[in-house]
Amino acid sequence: MSSAEFQPLSVNVEQGPSGRVLNAAGEIDTLTAPELRSRVEQSLPAAGEVLVIDLSGVTFLSSAGLSVLAWAHQEADTAGGTVRIVTSAGTARVFELTGLAETLNLFGSLTEARG
Repeated sequence: MSSAEFQPLSVNVEQGPSGRVLNAAGEIDTLTAPELRSRVEQSLPAAGEVLVIDLSGVTFLSSAGLSVLAWAHQEADTAGGTVRIVTSAGTARVFELTGLAETLNLFGSLTEARG
């Protein structure tokens, strides 16, 4: 893969009406997963809160990225909060293949996840 094809990860966090929304775009791999984890860690929901992680702009999701998402789900659950994940066309299948679709709160759109 040439460097022109690589899409670096960008992560933005905004406050939505029902909680924080973390928008990720680009590729999440072993090099960029620590950045995602750091941003998620700063945004973890407390009891009764919701964090939406929007992956609709993600073009590649490795096992390192899946580990971050599973960790976020577990941490939020322990604190009494909720993590909702918006999948993209490029990531939805990964959740199915790994069995994480049964564990994580997955949504097809940001509107559904905010609901």
